[in-house]
Amino acid sequence: MFADTTLSAFSAEQIKSACFAMLEVARAHGISAAEHALIQTFWQQAEPALGAFDAHSQERCATALFVEAGQQQLLLDLCLACAFADGHYSSEEKAVIADLATRLGLAESVLAERTAEVRSAFLGALAHLPDAASVAALGKQLA
Repeated sequence: MFADTTLSAFSAEQIKSACFAMLEVARAHGISAAEHALIQTFWQQAEPALGAFDAHSQERCATALFVEAGQQQLLLDLCLACAFADGHYSSEEKAVIADLATRLGLAESVLAERTAEVRSAFLGALAHLPDAASVAALGKQLA
């Protein structure tokens, strides 16, 4: 969903910091296998510049590295994708992402817009499935 854009939009340090942001989100209610895989894949795309992936790192995202609006929104999108990866957007994840948006200096309207965009992308990827009821149920979980 974001890989090609991200590697060209972010420096190695920004990719590393974005992974820390995604880990913050994933830790909000315990890292699922889907969240871990998403973060690890993203990290590995930037190797060898970043070294080995450590899912237990407690380092926080250095939001000051993301000065351009497009980079800030992309970081938010990545964190939202991480939150949606396990099929449930929890209140704990919402709080972590809201805090990240605040640290980035983004307005609540930007957070709402990005959340709707990423949710739509996730549901759009599933829309071709024959079981519309399951897609609708997932949409409710991601609300």
